[in-house]
Amino acid sequence: MTESTTMLSPAARVLWRAPNTVQLELGTRRVIVDGVGVPVVRRLLGRSVDPAEGGTAEGGSVHSGPGDTTDLQRTLVEGGFLWPVASSQDDLRRAPPAPRLASELAALSVRHGERAAEVLAVRRHSAVAIHGSGRVGAQLAGLLAAAGVGRVHALERSAVRLHQTAPGGLRPADEGSRYDEAAAAAVLRAAPEVDAAPPPLGDRPDLVVLAIDEPVDPDRRSALHARGCAHLAVSVGPDRGVVGPLVLPGLTSCLGCADLHRRDRDPAWDVLAVQLAHPHRAGAAAQVAVTAVVAGLAAMQALEFLDGGSPAAVEGTLEFAPPDVRVRRRTWPPHPDCDCMDDRDRCR
Repeated sequence: MTESTTMLSPAARVLWRAPNTVQLELGTRRVIVDGVGVPVVRRLLGRSVDPAEGGTAEGGSVHSGPGDTTDLQRTLVEGGFLWPVASSQDDLRRAPPAPRLASELAALSVRHGERAAEVLAVRRHSAVAIHGSGRVGAQLAGLLAAAGVGRVHALERSAVRLHQTAPGGLRPADEGSRYDEAAAAAVLRAAPEVDAAPPPLGDRPDLVVLAIDEPVDPDRRSALHARGCAHLAVSVGPDRGVVGPLVLPGLTSCLGCADLHRRDRDPAWDVLAVQLAHPHRAGAAAQVAVTAVVAGLAAMQALEFLDGGSPAAVEGTLEFAPPDVRVRRRTWPPHPDCDCMDDRDRCR
């Protein structure tokens, strides 16, 4: 490890187990370092820690150099316990972000270690488009913006109705205004620096969210598949919420596969789906608490995808039906009668 400056992750805790033993904690992970004294800890953390206090050291910075702390410091940086502080243009991608996202970065470091800042930088350069006028759409937009996604915008242009409002999303004062404009305002309340405007014509978002409480129109899903747009279905009903499937065109099963599986179980599904696709005249019935849970689940799946992970909603749905507090996953494999896997060159 070359000489650099580091700082203790805000999510890390430093505890003295004994006069010469230090325990560093980051989430559920821990590192125990034996045979160290106060001078070594000072060099690692840039702050004096009194063993008699048995407390937590927070903040501080450290300069690596010769001696027995170099290998230990490298281990702590790789594990996310210590963060490299930018000292040159090449290091800026690893530097902690603006204060608003410091907590997000600290949490990401628990899983991604020294790559946490790079993961957050990818989010800042990502774009998510949200289709539909469901209650969960604007809530989800605000969550993604607050988590560091750089461009989040809604496409629905109909007028806002009171049943679409929810904490963190559309407000009662938005009634009568255009959905996309009210959703953009919700995004900017959550993260003023985020771009809430639609991208330039022809630009493809990194992810499309279908926040539609009825079956998705076949023409809409076919258009997304033809463009190679990754898309995530999200819906909320009177007694449950569903997140998924997350479709990666050419790589995974699609929404059509799920419909074909439903038809296999119920031959009348095609006829029922056409009728269910018409929105209820009184608006979708949904509990606000269930909507909040579903928005959170959807945000987690969307961020896992943008972060380069393996979302559970790929070829599956996450289903939440209170009063049961468990989230159940249902698998939707490719259907043999669907041709969605034929063209693998369109995938993201």
